[in-house]
Amino acid sequence: MKTLLKNALIVEWAPTHVAGQKDILIEGDRVTKIADSISSPCDTTELDCTGMIAIPALVVGHTHLYSSLATGMPPPEVCPTTFVEILEYVWWKLDRALDEEAVYYSALVGAVRAALCGTGTLVDHHASPSFIRGSLETIRKALERVGLRGVLCYEVTDRNGREGASLGIEENRDFLESGRTPGIYGGLVGAHASFTLEDKTLNQLSELADTFKVGIHIHCAEADSDNEDALRRCGKRVIGRLYDYGILRPGTILVHGVHLTDSEVRLAYDCGCWLVHNPRSNMNNRVGYAPIEEMSRGRLALGTDGIDADMFAESTAAFYKARDAKAAVPFDAPLRWLGGSAQLASEYLGVQLGLIREGCVADIALMRYPLATPLTSENVAGHWIFGMGAHHVHSLMVGGKWILKDNELVDRNLYAELSQAQQVAKRVWKKLKSL
Repeated sequence: MKTLLKNALIVEWAPTHVAGQKDILIEGDRVTKIADSISSPCDTTELDCTGMIAIPALVVGHTHLYSSLATGMPPPEVCPTTFVEILEYVWWKLDRALDEEAVYYSALVGAVRAALCGTGTLVDHHASPSFIRGSLETIRKALERVGLRGVLCYEVTDRNGREGASLGIEENRDFLESGRTPGIYGGLVGAHASFTLEDKTLNQLSELADTFKVGIHIHCAEADSDNEDALRRCGKRVIGRLYDYGILRPGTILVHGVHLTDSEVRLAYDCGCWLVHNPRSNMNNRVGYAPIEEMSRGRLALGTDGIDADMFAESTAAFYKARDAKAAVPFDAPLRWLGGSAQLASEYLGVQLGLIREGCVADIALMRYPLATPLTSENVAGHWIFGMGAHHVHSLMVGGKWILKDNELVDRNLYAELSQAQQVAKRVWKKLKSL
């Protein structure tokens, strides 16, 4: 299959770069040629992109697809006042209410919403204590149904007992053994957070990561309660505890990091970890503001923590939060963090995301963004923060295949499946009341 995008204005952000109006030839799943003008080869579908901007499909560096059916659900009967209560009264009830069907539709809904926002890859952190074994394959099937890439794991925890933790470890093992597809689906060892993990489980997670030579995807110091728990257990803060068990390693993803010190951030980076900033979730849960100045000096990515897959909204929130906090980070820092998300996923998928270059996979979002002022390499961040948004996404291609075109899902049958998701959501919400 060949596709020729004519007259597209190519914009990248890792680093920020406007390549100018170009023709882009796509053969199979790759960009094979970019030039000022390309003659259409035989058997090529041509699309006139005059007036449109081509950007690399976006990547969410950390999300929870299992929360996709939470939109609009009834609030908890008891209003949570602390972070742990938010988990206990909301999210730990929701994940227990999910069965196989609900896991599938949660992932399907999340993937469709991602596509509508120009997102082509999701780094997911999954939990469904009532349906552990087979859950990652179920998510994979949902992502395949929509056509998105994914890096998956099951978040192991001891909060559901020893059996639940063991099943979670085996689910990660199974997916790492047989669920990965080079270039499309990658895997990590998943873990919830230090404060819900016993020493034995941490050791098992580290051993599993050793076996498959991957990192561990874990929430870290999201609230200070994570540090307080670690101090009670071993007399060290959470980073010290994770370091002692070999969790800090190349490729590990430490999510949030709100209550890390600068020296702890440096230790994480020295160990080869990624940190993922989730500003909207942090604000929503009132856990504080991450040490963004130190975090921005290393391998930093941007995630949504399951709020949605809108990286336009997340990067804009990151910008305004940094401004409000008077953080000394570059004006274009949120775009650099978007590039970090793409690089994080690239390392686990084995393909280069986040670029529109010859030889790279053809993951491209087309935006119909009317240019009322000049767009240059120097002012991309200004346009991104103050002008562009997910509502400008016109089409999305992942691996050379159209997922979204002319603001509509190419596979029209997905609309009927989304309608079915409403019934699943109602059932999940009803179950919540009994938990």
